[in-house]
Amino acid sequence: MASEHDDDLDTSAGPPSLVGSISRRQVLTAGLAAAGAGAASLAAAPSASAAGQPVAETQPGGTAAEFRASLLQSGPAGENFIAFGYLTAADGATDDDLFVGTPSDTTALLTAYAEGELVRRTVDVSVHSIDIEGTLTIYQRAAPGASFGDPSSFKDGTPVATFAITLQDILTVFAPGRGLPTLTGDMRQTQSGKIAGGRNFGHVGGRSRFFATGIGQRPNPATFDTQFEMAGNWTTK
Repeated sequence: MASEHDDDLDTSAGPPSLVGSISRRQVLTAGLAAAGAGAASLAAAPSASAAGQPVAETQPGGTAAEFRASLLQSGPAGENFIAFGYLTAADGATDDDLFVGTPSDTTALLTAYAEGELVRRTVDVSVHSIDIEGTLTIYQRAAPGASFGDPSSFKDGTPVATFAITLQDILTVFAPGRGLPTLTGDMRQTQSGKIAGGRNFGHVGGRSRFFATGIGQRPNPATFDTQFEMAGNWTTK
């Protein structure tokens, strides 16, 4: 018949062991406490690989970065494009990595500048399709100071990422000189540098899917000069 002390270690058959008369329950309790403390310490301290994880890089299908930008179309046949703006979010980046103060063009620390050329154009009555190829560069600024009034200011700083881009712009014309652009396409990273804090921005060879939309205005119907206000993101492929 079992007694209430059956879960104690039996020490009657020989000299006391190192655990002496500690009960099984006490041993198990101590072991679980130690395991819990170990798990807590692991949760509190990120691994070295997590601490060095590149920014703007996620699992396939995840949003790597978000941005706000202006795009200008110019040239005799509307063949030239430039875009400039700033990152509003990036995977692995904090607000302090992105801005000094309230988010805006003038407080941004990671800015973007892109150049592209027209590859082909298909024009219908209300829907236009334009294919563009070019490059996009992300810059780490030492201090804020970019401004949409000065496109070249978005190129100040150290290049921390460069992408080859291929885009399709589908423009829905809803009024004379007014349209809604939708840009989609592919990005391939060709250069990677370090942002402030020492982490890489993506990695060379990384591929992403680009998306942006907004509104466009063409003040003079005799030219192709058009200005677009846009926002968008890219997702890791």
